[in-house]
Amino acid sequence: MPQPARRSSLCPCPPRQPPGTGRRRSLASESAVSVPPARTGERRWESNPGGADGFRPLVIRGRASLAALRERVAAERAAGTPPRSIARIASDLTDRIVLDVWTAVMDDLRAATEAKRGSLEHLVLVAHGGYGRRCQAPYSDIDLMLLHSPSLVSADTSVAAVARRLLQDLFDIGLEVGQSVRTVAEAIRLARSDATVYTTLIEARLLAGPSGPDEPFDRLTRDLAGIARRGPQRLVARLCEARADEASRYGASTALLEPNVKRSPGGLRDLQFIHWLGYVAHGTADAAALVSAGMLSPRDAAVLAAAADHLHGIRIDLHLAAGRPADDLTRQEQQRLAEERGIAPAPGLLPVEIFMREYFRHTREVVRVVETVKARTLRRRQRSSWVTGILGHRVEDRYLVGPTTVAVLPAHRGEVAGSLAAVLRLIELSQTYRWPVDDDSWDAIRVAVGAAGGADAVDSPLPVDVCRGFLALFDRPEQLGSSLRRLHDIGLLERIIPEFSHARDLLQFNNYHKYTVDEHSIRAVEAAVAHGASKGWMADLWRHVGRRHLLLLALLIHDLGKGYEEDHSEVGRRIAESIAVRLRLPRDEAEILAFLVHKHLVMAHLAFRRDSSDPALVIRFAYEVGSPEVLSMLTLLTAADVAAVGPGVWTEWKSDLLADLQARTLGVLDGEGVAASSGPLRLGLESLLEEWEPEDPVVRIGRQLPASMLRDLPPARILEELVQLARLPADGIFVATRWQADTSTVAVTVGTRESVAPGVFHRVTGALTSQRLEILAAGIHTLDDGLVIDHFTVLDPDFTGAPPPDRFADIAAAIRAGLRADRAPTFTPRLNPLAPRPDPALRHPARVAIDNVSSETSTIVEVFATDAPGLLYRIARTLFDAGMSVRSAKVGTYLDQVVDGFHVTDLAGAKIDNVERLERLRLTLEKALAPASSR
Repeated sequence: MPQPARRSSLCPCPPRQPPGTGRRRSLASESAVSVPPARTGERRWESNPGGADGFRPLVIRGRASLAALRERVAAERAAGTPPRSIARIASDLTDRIVLDVWTAVMDDLRAATEAKRGSLEHLVLVAHGGYGRRCQAPYSDIDLMLLHSPSLVSADTSVAAVARRLLQDLFDIGLEVGQSVRTVAEAIRLARSDATVYTTLIEARLLAGPSGPDEPFDRLTRDLAGIARRGPQRLVARLCEARADEASRYGASTALLEPNVKRSPGGLRDLQFIHWLGYVAHGTADAAALVSAGMLSPRDAAVLAAAADHLHGIRIDLHLAAGRPADDLTRQEQQRLAEERGIAPAPGLLPVEIFMREYFRHTREVVRVVETVKARTLRRRQRSSWVTGILGHRVEDRYLVGPTTVAVLPAHRGEVAGSLAAVLRLIELSQTYRWPVDDDSWDAIRVAVGAAGGADAVDSPLPVDVCRGFLALFDRPEQLGSSLRRLHDIGLLERIIPEFSHARDLLQFNNYHKYTVDEHSIRAVEAAVAHGASKGWMADLWRHVGRRHLLLLALLIHDLGKGYEEDHSEVGRRIAESIAVRLRLPRDEAEILAFLVHKHLVMAHLAFRRDSSDPALVIRFAYEVGSPEVLSMLTLLTAADVAAVGPGVWTEWKSDLLADLQARTLGVLDGEGVAASSGPLRLGLESLLEEWEPEDPVVRIGRQLPASMLRDLPPARILEELVQLARLPADGIFVATRWQADTSTVAVTVGTRESVAPGVFHRVTGALTSQRLEILAAGIHTLDDGLVIDHFTVLDPDFTGAPPPDRFADIAAAIRAGLRADRAPTFTPRLNPLAPRPDPALRHPARVAIDNVSSETSTIVEVFATDAPGLLYRIARTLFDAGMSVRSAKVGTYLDQVVDGFHVTDLAGAKIDNVERLERLRLTLEKALAPASSR
């Protein structure tokens, strides 16, 4: 059930509570007039029961009038009366109840205190706040102020008695009352010190009491206007601060899925806020007068009027359904209101989603007008006219940068506003210098976009300068979220990405998401940037992602497939493919973008709902991802997507689970990955090297070892191998074999120099395969000076336990011979009639992925294939025949699946940048790995 709305901080009155000690203390704290308890023997004229229920006739009559008021509101609502008219009717009927009580109270008091009649001559009753502006919902509270003459001394209890009796009777009738007792001077002093008090008083209206130039109410209105005239800029700033503080406590976004109709951004409070700004700037809150003054455009005035009716209607419905004050538009209420309105479903959209889309359209427009009006009211034209001209500098003869904003020169505003590329350049300058766009410049753009032909036509693909300008925004992502939001607010983002129009204000009606699709998408971009600026493992990943524009673009569009009947990931993949064409992305980037959008849920599903220690799960995931670069992007995308769901959704627990899956998958893909935790092992090796002379080759070689080698071997064994490697003659080879009982495998280490023979890697793999050994894992490392050290883990099916020494000697001899031989090795299949035959139906087609971004010095070739005899040799030989040198490799066999990652260069040691050559390599490898029957 929705909870009662809390009292707004923009109301000067104390929190509501039944009359009694607490209430009287509250009243006394606001007034110079104390409200003492009745003394023994004093006439208790306020306690005069006259009905069976203990209430006096006045109260019984008032309760009946209040019930009739609410019935009238319900009838008017059912009859289709405009909601703002209903609010005025409710206010007028409330006036009758309040004035009925006021008249009775004053008559009784005059009769009881005849000697003090004169003290009440200048006492007036004032309505303020929402009641003062005649915007009553059926269960709204009312704000009243007893304004009295300063001639009333504190010893006089007449005003206190009126306050106590008025509050008691109205409360007994059933009204929630916020009441204060003040002199004009007290009210003005509070208004000067508290902007929230000021806002309630500028909407005050006289309910009862004398009116005239010298009367309290007239003096109050004059003095309030004087406050605005004497310090409008300071007062506006205080009003903005107070409104921002309230909005932040109710979500700070129009796109909340359960908004507060009154206080959330774009709600009724923002409509009031515009009236307050109008009063301060122009002395009036009347919309027509504000249009004449230029503060509002006729279109904006119409937008506000439509929003006011829409929001007041919803608020009235919420009150009537709850039977009490209720301003929270909960999911339950959203469904009920959508059903009551008879909204029909649309393809891919529920009635409630259509209802909320209309709600968000109004609130978004209200916020747009608020921001425009606020900027115009706060603008300091004198500074912009000469300070900026002196201290700023021109860019491209049409932009002015500094000292506090980025602006378009007045003579070029029409030209820039009509060109999408020029607008994007303005935003890029704003991001580069981290200064906001000048308000006048942005107003010109907003007007141009709203007019027909105000921006470039939507083409596909977009013009080159538009593509370049849009993607340039992603190069400096610190301010990217706010830039995208500004483009979206005025409709320019969907000119670049038309599919974003479908996501605008699209509700995600579930218990998981807190924001609309468009807001969630932009918040996801901001979350990724925030993770990158944080400390920890995600910041490390962020720093190593070379093509961040793909990651951020994928986040921006990852949910654009929502709101259709088909699965949103499938729709999203097609949208991503279309956007890639539209933005003229290269083929490889287009493929990555489509993959990230299509698979954006996979990693969260595996990390949070599956056992990531399962090797089969990790290998299937690694097969899908294909490269360390894409893995890093998908990891960051997953974290940002979860964080953008709502506050508190991203937790340390989820971070740990995601990090574990990322590390395990990276271990399959590439042992040289940035997440390899080799720090402690490197320290262990360094402690052993300290015993050696600094100039010794062992020390020099040891300090250049890659992370994967440090992780795979203990420091003592590494040192043993380093000694043998450093002492090798120019044509030397050393081979070490070792039985590993815990895994029933043989570890083979080969050390040599590249100069011994071309293609060391494929020669060694060929030699091992010729000995009928199954290569389960391999770590290939080419160091400085052409030194090579390779580690293999092999299974010897010829023996059920530890092979005999002569078997180890045969393996070593085969490797030495293979490195010096001029012909290809021959492979003798092992005949085992009991071994299961592979099922061709279960074979996955070989997949080759090429990553030219993750490493600055080499090209990474990832191979995914079903295991087969001689497979690794065919890969290594193909790479060699293609003129490539394997600098390092990570080879792994998981069940019957092989995942091999190779860091390759050309024969001169340079990274391979030729796209056509890499494509030929990919096709050649896939052909070499295909079953013999299909080659």
